[in-house]
Amino acid sequence: MRKTFAWIAAGLLGSGLAVGAWAAEPASLYGTHGVSPQAVLQGTLGSCYFHASIAALSKIAPEKLRSAISENPGGGYRVRFVDGPEEIVQAEDVAFARDHTFDRSEGTWVAVLMRAYAQRELRQSLVHAIDKSDLIPSYIKPIGLSLLNQSGQLLTGYDRAVRSVVQQDGVIDKALLKTKLAAQLSALGVPDSAAQMLGGFLDERGFFDSIALTVEQNGEVFGAYKSLGQGGVPVRVFEAFQGKGLSGLVADKKLTLEQLRQQSAGHIAMVAGSWATPSGDGYSTANWWVASHCYTILNFDDAAQTVTLRNPWGAKPDPDGVFTIPLATFLDAYEFYTYSQ
Repeated sequence: MRKTFAWIAAGLLGSGLAVGAWAAEPASLYGTHGVSPQAVLQGTLGSCYFHASIAALSKIAPEKLRSAISENPGGGYRVRFVDGPEEIVQAEDVAFARDHTFDRSEGTWVAVLMRAYAQRELRQSLVHAIDKSDLIPSYIKPIGLSLLNQSGQLLTGYDRAVRSVVQQDGVIDKALLKTKLAAQLSALGVPDSAAQMLGGFLDERGFFDSIALTVEQNGEVFGAYKSLGQGGVPVRVFEAFQGKGLSGLVADKKLTLEQLRQQSAGHIAMVAGSWATPSGDGYSTANWWVASHCYTILNFDDAAQTVTLRNPWGAKPDPDGVFTIPLATFLDAYEFYTYSQ
């Protein structure tokens, strides 16, 4: 039987109660290590692609990530991406993520970025669905697009509604989502006219399909546990914060070496994804190996021909998830890399 995260939020997210009822004590935005790879710790979700990418970005552009977050005058935070509207992240949603160990990082800055990224992905999928729909009347489209591009509350409502119904494989039920969305928008004080319009869009197949695809592809940031390759991809995270992300296959040794040297020089953020199935017997018992997992590349030593990586778990290997392997092992153990200047 499929399990959902509805049990986590039972009587809270879906009841129409203000989410402040389950908010934890506020935590500091930044911890001991500030904005750095050491501060980033993946939680109980399969969000390695997100956490490893944020750790990589924090290594080469910590001030850029720090400056992306600002206090929202109405409470919570505002997160600025390279394009599109700023996303408003409520403190209650950060507390929820932390309370349920979606994120274990030092401070709350990674959880803030994670919620903002999820809202951004939803916003883009909704805008795209309205814009491309042949069934939504042309005179309604500009109103819907304007609401989505201006309102942070609408995205907060969608984000909370999705998290209350998402299944462990990233699938969501349309009828249940519609019910939860209405309750969330009402609790947030969104005008009935706007709530009814956007709720009505869910009855249009293309609109709902766009949301369903976005959630399925990024299920981890909404509460579904899925491994790398089944859900989100690092390139999307790099695109959100840097404007561009590129990927390559580790099998192309020449290009891989070129990018590793760029990383070592501090020019690019870089992550690598391990193979789903180890090619040798030794990997399955290695203290650093996790199949279908995303790692942050911290350094490449060209003279020693070694690569230093970090597991976003902050463990395996202990004590901090950091390990160094020969270049030959890296080329054999990893399938692809993603980078951004």
